[in-house]
Amino acid sequence: MAEQYLKTLDAGRFFRMREEREKRFSEASDDFPKLNYPANVLAEKLHPGKQFLKVKEVRDLSADCRSFIIVPDPERGTESLAWFDAGQFLPIRVKTERGVFFRPYSIASSPRDALRGFYEIAVRRVEGGTASGTILRTWREGTEVEASAPTGLFTYEPLRDSKLLVLAAGGSGITPFVSMARAVTEGTEDAELFIFSGNRTRERAIYQEELRELETAGERIHFIPIFSEEQAEGFEHGFISAD
Repeated sequence: MAEQYLKTLDAGRFFRMREEREKRFSEASDDFPKLNYPANVLAEKLHPGKQFLKVKEVRDLSADCRSFIIVPDPERGTESLAWFDAGQFLPIRVKTERGVFFRPYSIASSPRDALRGFYEIAVRRVEGGTASGTILRTWREGTEVEASAPTGLFTYEPLRDSKLLVLAAGGSGITPFVSMARAVTEGTEDAELFIFSGNRTRERAIYQEELRELETAGERIHFIPIFSEEQAEGFEHGFISAD
């Protein structure tokens, strides 16, 4: 042991180490090293400037509204999806005959679905709507989609909001509340939701059956559908008002 300790005190050994170090310095490249810090890697995954996606599935929700399941497109450089908070929207680049438009579409899927590898959005036909018309007419399974990271402030914030939320939506405006209901059911969000959904008729309403199922599955989702132009058992009639 003493002999090994004495070797560490060898002055010649120290100078030889210094010479080796200076040799390595002189032979090293003058280029500044490209460092990819873990924090930057995480930030890029959470807030990518662009996401290259593709349509995996198309489903009719009503006569004038469809849902699109969108997944990463590894061949174009996107391996996974950015995380989001329930209630946020996906800014999508839509190329139309009139030019390129950027449109925000609320995400209906739950945040955990992003980890499972997909977003779901709902697009309703709008009279004279260039972007929505192009999407409904041209998007099919395999269609390439370009989007940025999900964004938006229409989210549940436990430091600011009550745990009991009263949510009112008309038509396809129900989409972010579907995401919130799914998040509450899965345990991602800790809140109780009263969801008022207004539509003209039953055939125009979307996500009604699923919201009924989520209401039945637990005690934290309360779904109140309302029709203004149709009366049906189990549904409110009229318009959403303070009363």
